[in-house]
Amino acid sequence: MPQNFQPMIIEIALVVIGLFLILKGSELVTDAAVPLARFLDTTYVAVGLVLVSVLLSLPELFVSVSAMLKGHSGIGIGVIIGSIIVNLGLIIGISAVIRPLKIPRHVITRDSVFMLIATMVVSLIVLEDFQVTQRDGIVFLLLFIPYLVNIHEQEKALALKERKRESEMITKTLQFTGKIAGTEIVIHDSRVIFVAGIGMLLLGTEFFTESLITLASGLGVSEILIGLTLGALGPSIPNLAAALQAVRRGYDELAVSETIGSNIFTLLITLGIIAIARPFQIDVITAVVTAPALLLVTVAFFVFTLKGTITRIDGATLIAFYLIAMAAEFYMRAGT
Repeated sequence: MPQNFQPMIIEIALVVIGLFLILKGSELVTDAAVPLARFLDTTYVAVGLVLVSVLLSLPELFVSVSAMLKGHSGIGIGVIIGSIIVNLGLIIGISAVIRPLKIPRHVITRDSVFMLIATMVVSLIVLEDFQVTQRDGIVFLLLFIPYLVNIHEQEKALALKERKRESEMITKTLQFTGKIAGTEIVIHDSRVIFVAGIGMLLLGTEFFTESLITLASGLGVSEILIGLTLGALGPSIPNLAAALQAVRRGYDELAVSETIGSNIFTLLITLGIIAIARPFQIDVITAVVTAPALLLVTVAFFVFTLKGTITRIDGATLIAFYLIAMAAEFYMRAGT
Protein backbone atom coordinates (compact mmCIF):
# COMPACT_ATOMS: atom_id res chain seq x y z
CA MET A 1 0.00 0.00 0.00
CA PRO A 2 1.49 3.41 -0.98
CA GLN A 3 2.53 5.40 2.05
CA ASN A 4 0.54 8.49 1.05
CA PHE A 5 -2.71 6.49 1.35
CA GLN A 6 -2.13 5.69 5.00
CA PRO A 7 -2.97 9.15 6.42
CA MET A 8 -6.17 9.20 4.35
CA ILE A 9 -7.22 5.82 5.71
CA ILE A 10 -6.58 7.07 9.23
CA GLU A 11 -8.75 10.14 8.61
CA ILE A 12 -11.57 8.00 7.20
CA ALA A 13 -11.34 5.80 10.28
CA LEU A 14 -11.56 8.90 12.49
CA VAL A 15 -14.62 10.06 10.53
CA VAL A 16 -16.30 6.73 11.27
CA ILE A 17 -15.29 6.83 14.95
CA GLY A 18 -16.40 10.45 15.31
CA LEU A 19 -19.70 9.75 13.58
CA PHE A 20 -20.34 6.74 15.81
CA LEU A 21 -19.74 8.86 18.93
CA ILE A 22 -22.01 11.62 17.58
CA LEU A 23 -24.82 9.18 16.81
CA LYS A 24 -24.49 7.32 20.11
CA GLY A 25 -24.28 10.58 22.03
CA SER A 26 -27.40 11.86 20.27
CA GLU A 27 -29.20 8.63 21.14
CA LEU A 28 -28.24 8.89 24.82
CA VAL A 29 -29.30 12.55 25.03
CA THR A 30 -32.72 11.82 23.49
CA ASP A 31 -33.14 8.75 25.70
CA ALA A 32 -32.47 10.93 28.74
CA ALA A 33 -35.20 13.33 27.58
CA VAL A 34 -37.91 10.64 27.38
CA PRO A 35 -38.82 10.91 31.11
CA LEU A 36 -39.05 14.70 30.71
CA ALA A 37 -41.34 14.34 27.70
CA ARG A 38 -43.61 12.00 29.66
CA PHE A 39 -43.62 14.44 32.56
CA LEU A 40 -44.68 17.29 30.24
CA ASP A 41 -47.55 15.11 28.97
CA THR A 42 -50.51 17.13 27.64
CA THR A 43 -49.85 20.26 29.70
CA TYR A 44 -46.75 21.52 27.91
CA VAL A 45 -46.98 20.14 24.39
CA ALA A 46 -45.33 23.27 22.96
CA VAL A 47 -42.32 22.80 25.23
CA GLY A 48 -42.06 19.21 24.11
CA LEU A 49 -42.17 20.15 20.42
CA VAL A 50 -39.36 22.67 20.87
CA LEU A 51 -37.41 20.11 22.91
CA VAL A 52 -37.62 17.60 20.05
CA SER A 53 -36.50 20.22 17.51
CA VAL A 54 -33.47 21.07 19.63
CA LEU A 55 -32.45 17.48 20.30
CA LEU A 56 -32.82 16.33 16.70
CA SER A 57 -30.64 19.27 15.60
CA LEU A 58 -27.83 18.78 18.13
CA PRO A 59 -25.46 16.83 15.83
CA GLU A 60 -25.66 19.47 13.08
CA LEU A 61 -25.33 22.24 15.67
CA PHE A 62 -22.23 20.75 17.27
CA VAL A 63 -20.46 19.98 13.98
CA SER A 64 -21.23 23.28 12.25
CA VAL A 65 -20.33 25.43 15.27
CA SER A 66 -17.11 23.46 15.79
CA ALA A 67 -16.11 23.92 12.13
CA MET A 68 -16.88 27.65 12.18
CA LEU A 69 -14.96 28.25 15.42
CA LYS A 70 -11.96 26.46 13.88
CA GLY A 71 -12.08 28.94 11.01
CA HIS A 72 -13.51 26.57 8.40
CA SER A 73 -16.75 28.32 7.52
CA GLY A 74 -17.26 26.29 4.33
CA ILE A 75 -17.76 23.07 6.27
CA GLY A 76 -20.06 24.77 8.77
CA ILE A 77 -22.26 26.34 6.10
CA GLY A 78 -22.27 23.10 4.11
CA VAL A 79 -23.47 21.13 7.13
CA ILE A 80 -26.28 23.60 7.87
CA ILE A 81 -27.65 23.90 4.33
CA GLY A 82 -26.88 20.29 3.45
CA SER A 83 -28.69 18.90 6.48
CA ILE A 84 -31.86 20.80 5.55
CA ILE A 85 -31.72 19.52 1.97
CA VAL A 86 -31.05 15.99 3.28
CA ASN A 87 -33.98 16.19 5.67
CA LEU A 88 -36.44 17.17 2.95
CA GLY A 89 -34.93 15.46 -0.08
CA LEU A 90 -33.76 12.17 1.40
CA ILE A 91 -35.48 11.64 4.75
CA ILE A 92 -38.97 12.78 3.72
CA GLY A 93 -38.43 11.47 0.19
CA ILE A 94 -37.42 7.96 1.28
CA SER A 95 -40.14 7.87 3.93
CA ALA A 96 -42.82 8.78 1.38
CA VAL A 97 -41.56 6.19 -1.11
CA ILE A 98 -41.84 3.53 1.58
CA ARG A 99 -45.30 4.69 2.58
CA PRO A 100 -47.32 7.78 1.49
CA LEU A 101 -47.34 10.32 4.31
CA LYS A 102 -50.60 11.86 5.54
CA ILE A 103 -50.11 15.45 6.66
CA PRO A 104 -52.46 16.82 9.36
CA ARG A 105 -53.77 20.30 8.70
CA HIS A 106 -52.15 21.82 11.76
CA VAL A 107 -48.72 20.58 10.65
CA ILE A 108 -49.15 22.51 7.40
CA THR A 109 -50.34 25.73 9.02
CA ARG A 110 -48.02 25.56 12.02
CA ASP A 111 -44.80 24.08 10.66
CA SER A 112 -44.68 23.83 6.88
CA VAL A 113 -45.75 27.42 6.18
CA PHE A 114 -43.31 28.83 8.71
CA MET A 115 -40.42 26.75 7.35
CA LEU A 116 -41.10 28.06 3.85
CA ILE A 117 -41.25 31.68 5.04
CA ALA A 118 -38.13 31.30 7.20
CA THR A 119 -36.19 29.74 4.33
CA MET A 120 -37.17 32.54 1.95
CA VAL A 121 -36.36 35.29 4.46
CA VAL A 122 -32.96 33.81 5.37
CA SER A 123 -32.11 33.27 1.70
CA LEU A 124 -32.98 36.85 0.79
CA ILE A 125 -30.92 38.23 3.68
CA VAL A 126 -27.92 36.09 2.78
CA LEU A 127 -28.10 36.74 -0.97
CA GLU A 128 -28.55 40.50 -0.55
CA ASP A 129 -24.81 41.14 -0.10
CA PHE A 130 -23.31 37.61 0.01
CA GLN A 131 -22.42 37.92 3.68
CA VAL A 132 -23.95 37.07 7.04
CA THR A 133 -23.29 39.57 9.80
CA GLN A 134 -23.86 39.52 13.54
CA ARG A 135 -26.93 41.65 12.96
CA ASP A 136 -28.26 39.01 10.58
CA GLY A 137 -27.61 36.36 13.21
CA ILE A 138 -29.69 38.28 15.73
CA VAL A 139 -32.49 38.60 13.15
CA PHE A 140 -32.43 34.82 12.60
CA LEU A 141 -32.71 34.17 16.33
CA LEU A 142 -35.58 36.65 16.64
CA LEU A 143 -37.39 34.96 13.75
CA PHE A 144 -37.62 31.84 15.91
CA ILE A 145 -39.85 33.68 18.40
CA PRO A 146 -42.92 33.85 16.09
CA TYR A 147 -42.59 30.10 15.59
CA LEU A 148 -42.67 29.56 19.36
CA VAL A 149 -45.69 31.85 19.67
CA ASN A 150 -47.47 30.01 16.85
CA ILE A 151 -46.82 26.63 18.50
CA HIS A 152 -48.13 27.93 21.82
CA GLU A 153 -51.26 29.44 20.30
CA GLN A 154 -52.09 26.32 18.31
CA GLU A 155 -51.51 24.18 21.39
CA LYS A 156 -54.16 26.14 23.29
CA ALA A 157 -56.60 25.53 20.44
CA LEU A 158 -56.09 21.76 20.46
CA ALA A 159 -58.63 19.55 22.14
CA LEU A 160 -57.43 17.29 24.98
CA LYS A 161 -57.50 14.25 22.68
CA GLU A 162 -55.29 16.00 20.13
CA ARG A 163 -52.89 17.14 22.84
CA LYS A 164 -52.61 13.57 24.05
CA ARG A 165 -51.77 12.42 20.54
CA GLU A 166 -49.16 15.19 20.18
CA SER A 167 -47.52 14.25 23.48
CA GLU A 168 -47.37 10.60 22.41
CA MET A 169 -45.70 11.66 19.15
CA ILE A 170 -43.08 13.62 21.08
CA THR A 171 -42.23 10.64 23.27
CA LYS A 172 -42.11 8.31 20.25
CA THR A 173 -39.76 10.66 18.41
CA LEU A 174 -37.30 10.63 21.29
CA GLN A 175 -37.55 6.85 21.58
CA PHE A 176 -36.95 6.33 17.85
CA THR A 177 -34.10 8.79 17.32
CA GLY A 178 -30.82 7.15 16.43
CA LYS A 179 -32.08 3.60 16.93
CA ILE A 180 -31.75 2.10 13.48
CA ALA A 181 -32.54 -1.36 14.77
CA GLY A 182 -35.29 -0.12 17.05
CA THR A 183 -33.45 -1.08 20.24
CA GLU A 184 -33.84 0.90 23.43
CA ILE A 185 -31.69 1.25 26.51
CA VAL A 186 -32.92 0.98 30.08
CA ILE A 187 -32.53 4.33 31.83
CA HIS A 188 -31.55 4.19 35.48
CA ASP A 189 -30.49 7.84 35.91
CA SER A 190 -31.43 10.19 33.09
CA ARG A 191 -29.01 12.86 34.32
CA VAL A 192 -26.04 10.52 34.02
CA ILE A 193 -27.23 9.38 30.59
CA PHE A 194 -27.62 13.00 29.47
CA VAL A 195 -24.11 14.02 30.62
CA ALA A 196 -22.61 10.93 29.01
CA GLY A 197 -24.43 11.70 25.77
CA ILE A 198 -23.21 15.31 25.67
CA GLY A 199 -19.68 14.11 26.36
CA MET A 200 -19.82 11.65 23.47
CA LEU A 201 -21.28 14.33 21.21
CA LEU A 202 -18.43 16.72 22.02
CA LEU A 203 -15.72 14.09 21.56
CA GLY A 204 -17.29 12.75 18.37
CA THR A 205 -17.67 16.28 17.01
CA GLU A 206 -13.97 16.93 17.54
CA PHE A 207 -12.93 13.77 15.67
CA PHE A 208 -15.52 14.23 12.93
CA THR A 209 -14.86 17.92 12.26
CA GLU A 210 -11.07 17.63 12.27
CA SER A 211 -11.28 14.68 9.87
CA LEU A 212 -13.60 16.57 7.51
CA ILE A 213 -11.10 19.44 7.43
CA THR A 214 -8.22 17.08 6.69
CA LEU A 215 -10.17 15.15 4.04
CA ALA A 216 -11.13 18.36 2.23
CA SER A 217 -7.48 19.33 2.07
CA GLY A 218 -6.21 15.84 1.20
CA LEU A 219 -8.79 15.23 -1.54
CA GLY A 220 -8.35 18.69 -3.00
CA VAL A 221 -12.07 19.57 -2.89
CA SER A 222 -13.79 22.61 -1.44
CA GLU A 223 -14.71 22.52 2.23
CA ILE A 224 -18.32 23.45 1.54
CA LEU A 225 -18.67 20.41 -0.75
CA ILE A 226 -17.42 18.16 2.06
CA GLY A 227 -19.87 19.86 4.41
CA LEU A 228 -22.82 19.52 2.01
CA THR A 229 -22.20 15.80 1.48
CA LEU A 230 -20.37 13.84 4.15
CA GLY A 231 -20.75 16.54 6.81
CA ALA A 232 -24.51 16.82 6.31
CA LEU A 233 -25.31 13.13 5.73
CA GLY A 234 -23.52 11.79 8.79
CA PRO A 235 -25.21 13.87 11.54
CA SER A 236 -28.60 13.43 9.79
CA ILE A 237 -28.63 9.68 10.41
CA PRO A 238 -30.57 10.03 13.73
CA ASN A 239 -33.29 11.97 11.90
CA LEU A 240 -33.44 9.34 9.16
CA ALA A 241 -33.61 6.52 11.68
CA ALA A 242 -36.42 8.23 13.60
CA ALA A 243 -38.39 8.96 10.41
CA LEU A 244 -38.09 5.43 9.00
CA GLN A 245 -39.17 3.84 12.28
CA ALA A 246 -42.06 6.29 12.53
CA VAL A 247 -43.27 5.43 9.02
CA ARG A 248 -42.85 1.70 9.61
CA ARG A 249 -45.04 1.94 12.72
CA GLY A 250 -47.64 4.19 11.12
CA TYR A 251 -46.66 7.53 12.70
CA ASP A 252 -46.77 9.57 9.48
CA GLU A 253 -47.13 12.90 11.25
CA LEU A 254 -44.06 12.24 13.35
CA ALA A 255 -41.84 11.69 10.32
CA VAL A 256 -42.90 15.04 8.86
CA SER A 257 -43.47 17.44 11.75
CA GLU A 258 -40.30 16.66 13.66
CA THR A 259 -38.20 16.89 10.49
CA ILE A 260 -39.67 20.33 9.83
CA GLY A 261 -39.03 21.40 13.42
CA SER A 262 -35.42 20.28 13.15
CA ASN A 263 -35.01 22.26 9.91
CA ILE A 264 -36.44 25.42 11.43
CA PHE A 265 -34.13 25.15 14.43
CA THR A 266 -31.08 24.46 12.25
CA LEU A 267 -31.90 27.31 9.87
CA LEU A 268 -32.64 29.98 12.47
CA ILE A 269 -30.92 29.01 15.73
CA THR A 270 -27.80 27.21 14.47
CA LEU A 271 -27.18 29.70 11.67
CA GLY A 272 -27.96 32.57 14.02
CA ILE A 273 -25.50 31.39 16.66
CA ILE A 274 -22.76 30.92 14.07
CA ALA A 275 -23.34 34.36 12.52
CA ILE A 276 -23.12 36.04 15.92
CA ALA A 277 -20.00 34.09 16.93
CA ARG A 278 -18.21 34.40 13.58
CA PRO A 279 -19.75 36.40 10.70
CA PHE A 280 -18.99 34.91 7.28
CA GLN A 281 -19.29 35.40 3.54
CA ILE A 282 -20.68 33.05 0.92
CA ASP A 283 -19.18 32.37 -2.50
CA VAL A 284 -20.80 32.74 -5.91
CA ILE A 285 -21.46 29.00 -6.32
CA THR A 286 -23.35 28.94 -3.03
CA ALA A 287 -25.44 31.86 -4.27
CA VAL A 288 -26.28 30.44 -7.70
CA VAL A 289 -26.41 26.69 -6.94
CA THR A 290 -26.72 25.85 -3.25
CA ALA A 291 -29.23 28.51 -2.18
CA PRO A 292 -31.57 27.87 -5.16
CA ALA A 293 -31.39 24.12 -4.41
CA LEU A 294 -32.43 24.81 -0.83
CA LEU A 295 -35.35 26.95 -2.00
CA LEU A 296 -36.38 24.43 -4.66
CA VAL A 297 -36.61 21.44 -2.33
CA THR A 298 -38.36 23.54 0.35
CA VAL A 299 -40.97 24.91 -2.07
CA ALA A 300 -41.53 21.45 -3.58
CA PHE A 301 -42.05 19.95 -0.13
CA PHE A 302 -44.48 22.74 0.81
CA VAL A 303 -46.51 22.25 -2.37
CA PHE A 304 -46.71 18.51 -1.75
CA THR A 305 -47.96 19.02 1.83
CA LEU A 306 -50.82 21.24 0.63
CA LYS A 307 -52.49 18.14 -0.83
CA GLY A 308 -52.62 16.59 2.65
CA THR A 309 -50.58 13.59 1.51
CA ILE A 310 -47.01 13.22 0.25
CA THR A 311 -47.31 10.41 -2.30
CA ARG A 312 -44.67 7.95 -3.46
CA ILE A 313 -44.24 10.00 -6.64
CA ASP A 314 -43.74 13.12 -4.52
CA GLY A 315 -41.17 11.26 -2.45
CA ALA A 316 -39.31 10.10 -5.56
CA THR A 317 -39.36 13.70 -6.83
CA LEU A 318 -37.79 14.97 -3.59
CA ILE A 319 -35.08 12.31 -3.81
CA ALA A 320 -34.43 13.30 -7.44
CA PHE A 321 -34.11 16.96 -6.43
CA TYR A 322 -31.55 16.00 -3.79
CA LEU A 323 -29.50 13.92 -6.23
CA ILE A 324 -29.61 16.64 -8.90
CA ALA A 325 -28.58 19.26 -6.34
CA MET A 326 -25.59 17.19 -5.19
CA ALA A 327 -24.60 16.42 -8.80
CA ALA A 328 -24.65 20.15 -9.57
CA GLU A 329 -22.51 20.82 -6.49
CA PHE A 330 -19.91 18.24 -7.55
CA TYR A 331 -19.88 19.58 -11.10
CA MET A 332 -19.51 23.25 -10.09
CA ARG A 333 -17.10 22.74 -7.21
CA ALA A 334 -14.83 20.03 -8.63
CA GLY A 335 -11.28 21.16 -8.12
CA THR A 336 -12.22 24.43 -6.41
